[in-house]
Amino acid sequence: RIKIVQAEGEGTGAGIKAFYENYKNFRGGGSGGEGSGEGSGEVSWKTENVTAIGPIKTNLSVQRGEQKYKKWDVFFGFGGFDPSKTYLMVSKREHEAAYGTGPDAVIGRLTRGRSIISGLQEGDRIVEITPIVTKAERAGFATSDLETEIKEGQEIFTFAKVRLFREAPMSSEHFLSLTRDGLFHADDLSHTYFASDALKGLSLPAENIHYRSKNYLSVRNAGTEKGKVFAYKESRLPHPSHNVFGEAVQGWELLDYARAGDTIYTVTEPRWMMVVGKTQKEAEAFFERENIGQVREGNVADDAVVVDLKPALTMEIAELGEVRTVGVDASGVFEVELFHKEAPKTVWYFKKITGLINRPIGILKVYFTLPGVMVLFYGSAEEAGTLVPENLAEAGEGGKGGGVKKGILGVTNMSRANRGMMGIRLTDSEEYGPTGETFNGANIVLSFSDLSPATLSFLGRLKEGDVIYVKEKG
Repeated sequence: RIKIVQAEGEGTGAGIKAFYENYKNFRGGGSGGEGSGEGSGEVSWKTENVTAIGPIKTNLSVQRGEQKYKKWDVFFGFGGFDPSKTYLMVSKREHEAAYGTGPDAVIGRLTRGRSIISGLQEGDRIVEITPIVTKAERAGFATSDLETEIKEGQEIFTFAKVRLFREAPMSSEHFLSLTRDGLFHADDLSHTYFASDALKGLSLPAENIHYRSKNYLSVRNAGTEKGKVFAYKESRLPHPSHNVFGEAVQGWELLDYARAGDTIYTVTEPRWMMVVGKTQKEAEAFFERENIGQVREGNVADDAVVVDLKPALTMEIAELGEVRTVGVDASGVFEVELFHKEAPKTVWYFKKITGLINRPIGILKVYFTLPGVMVLFYGSAEEAGTLVPENLAEAGEGGKGGGVKKGILGVTNMSRANRGMMGIRLTDSEEYGPTGETFNGANIVLSFSDLSPATLSFLGRLKEGDVIYVKEKG
């Protein structure tokens, strides 16, 4: 039994249309049906990847690039890139190959009789093909009410499991960061997808541009919605702005019945290998459980805090089987309090530039220092191009405010030429902000939680090119 991905007449794709027009020709042996070649109903050849039935002649277009096929996909392929030698093929394992056709040549998935296909030999014949039209309706609902009565025949799904693709390491890391707490939020949904806007705005390279099958996940790599993550309830064609990075292999029913605002508990395979913020000893225990080798660098003491990983991506670590963990003394990681309510856009910018958006510890690199007065850090003028003024300091003395206190970090906003520059004051000022601009030129984004004499002394000794590590106050 083959489950067709779309009913005839419902915006039917070229492959499905060709199947409805020609399926009768894939039966019997000898001359086959009209327009078919000799042996059109025979198993002509087989490999470890596919079993091919036919050939017949079709008008499907030729595409020479490789396509990705899932196990038990049923699709059309050509012999020698020739549509006059069109085979009905069954994929027996997940693989990539060039059979002369594109993603729209996939007509469905084999759901029954898989053992029969596995046992077919070259020369075996297909005796009969009969379409069976069925209409099925599956009812379901999402609830958080633990008192809901469960009736006979009902199924309960409590989480979704997503298997990540090694072909999309950056996009997979993006999703792992998105679901770091095991939660996948439905910020946007339609009849075809479930989507999260939580990391919308983050840039990603193009990778793994493939057919977006039902239960697959993708992330936009370009446009105003770059960084937005989609989970598909219906299949969609490939698009150059969508990276396909994973598949919901369990609990996909939750995607079908989720409503706007719902949250799905999500686990991933592999799990996120982010140990930044843990001690070297804790990282060692984590990687032992994952059967990953660890090499300590920097401060290698058990209580040193891990601030970087090499390689940095989970999929690369899993493939390599080894990771280097870079440690620093715990006193070198500073806790900061971000002003989310007062400066939401500036907080987003700060987390994006420092890396706090997708890891527990961020990095600030020193651009310039004015000893005893302030320290400036690198930013991004491009990213700050739309950073509007918010949470501005007010002048002290004659003004209504108290100026800027030491330990306050600000970001130069879009009203100034040096937009994006970040800076921290080491002394109080009633005239200038943390980046040396007047008060209306810098947005106040955070304060250091512990501004002890030792912390001020450390900041005062920084020089150009140095880096400091920050983490958000819990």
